[in-house]
Amino acid sequence: MPTAIRKIQKVLHEPETGQYDDRMDKIMSRPRCGTHNSYNETEAKSPSPLGKRYVLWGPKWDHTAITYRFVNFTKDVDESTQRTTIRLLLPITISPAPSSAPTADIHIRFISLGDNETVFAATSMIADGTSLWSGLVNITFNDDYRWSDDRLFRYTAIHEIGHALGLSHSKVEDAIMFPYYDGMIHPLHPDDEAAVHVLYGWKVPRWSKIDSNSNIKTITQVSSNSTTPAAQDGLYQMRSSGQVMFHNPSGSWVSVDNNKDTVQIAGSSGNLFQRHYDGSVYQYTGTGSNWVTIAYASDNNLDIVSAAGSIYLRRKDGWVARWSGSGTTWNTIEQPAMSRQIAVTDQKTLWNLLNTGDVVRSEWPYNGNGWVIVDQNPSNVAIAVGGEEFYKLQTDGKIVWLDMDALLWRTIEDANSGNIYASGQYLFSAHKDGSIWRYTGTPGIWEQLDNVKNSASVIGDRRGQVWEMLSTGDVLKLVS
Repeated sequence: MPTAIRKIQKVLHEPETGQYDDRMDKIMSRPRCGTHNSYNETEAKSPSPLGKRYVLWGPKWDHTAITYRFVNFTKDVDESTQRTTIRLLLPITISPAPSSAPTADIHIRFISLGDNETVFAATSMIADGTSLWSGLVNITFNDDYRWSDDRLFRYTAIHEIGHALGLSHSKVEDAIMFPYYDGMIHPLHPDDEAAVHVLYGWKVPRWSKIDSNSNIKTITQVSSNSTTPAAQDGLYQMRSSGQVMFHNPSGSWVSVDNNKDTVQIAGSSGNLFQRHYDGSVYQYTGTGSNWVTIAYASDNNLDIVSAAGSIYLRRKDGWVARWSGSGTTWNTIEQPAMSRQIAVTDQKTLWNLLNTGDVVRSEWPYNGNGWVIVDQNPSNVAIAVGGEEFYKLQTDGKIVWLDMDALLWRTIEDANSGNIYASGQYLFSAHKDGSIWRYTGTPGIWEQLDNVKNSASVIGDRRGQVWEMLSTGDVLKLVS
């Protein structure tokens, strides 16, 4: 038993005492999946940090067009929602079995598991060691649980489908395949996607071209920290002429401005902003090409960064200003001189990379507490934040993450990175050879997304969508 407890403590990044503690009790008392991993003593004793990632059962399907059939339905969610939920936007196709088919690959049912049972659902399967057997993979939902929240039903269904595809429980807490539910509806995590790609590969082609114009200067995404996208969330491009284009849900590019003075665009949480050459800043109204002035012209304004639905100005004097949300009123935040880059978290923590390589931080509401030196390293060249996580890039190509629990800097990639980008739980690394990589949540484990020599930039949103711009002006969207 102590060995098994140490295995769990290792996953939870707790001291491996072999004794059941409060942290374990908090995690293990949550609602959970009823599918059980087999115990592996060697894995439990292994000190390797690479154990914290996805786990595969071993067997998988020998075909990629998977069928399912409902044995019965819950009364808590309408049947159409239940039917359409059972699919996964990955290299495999999951669809209803034809009515003429004697059986389906996967059968789904709702049965009583007891009113006090904390198990949401479970998956059972029979395999020959290499392949899953059609008709002998069963997903069972606890019908004593009220499935009135269709988001939780979708979340649980995708977790169980992961098992039905050959995935065991992940050791990454933010992954959908983590066995315990923390009350949050997480999108597919890079760890989940990497596991499916290991088993079934990628869709072909992996990328879809959505535009090609040599005048495209930058691409920018706007996404909200909520389950419902805002009207202005999406992908934008800025051309060398100053024109700003929006990629609407129908797949067309629509002009939202065409001003030769536009030099930068930025946005977050359904808000889009632009900066002109003269330092003036504008907010998009969401209608036509209508923008409102929120900052007057000033050659002191160098850069805009949008986060948590607001906009920040980086100035020549080193100070940072945050828009009040009304008119042209800005609140200034004292910062050291010689600022190189700023980044802001969801909770409005302001990070500042100085020309010296020092990294400083100011906590919201920036009310006279000043700034705190977090790191002094002349090799720091770039910073990024995703949610509340902070990352820095060094001249040696290493990406380093600040572990806020242990208060330690941890190298998560040492592979000659040239640039980093983060959004929500997603972190991307653009290597100096042009290849693009996505972090899986496990230090040292990254998934390669592309390997072209002329990649110019990569961005992504909070829902896992990824776009790449090539030096030729091609804009690509990851479809796999």
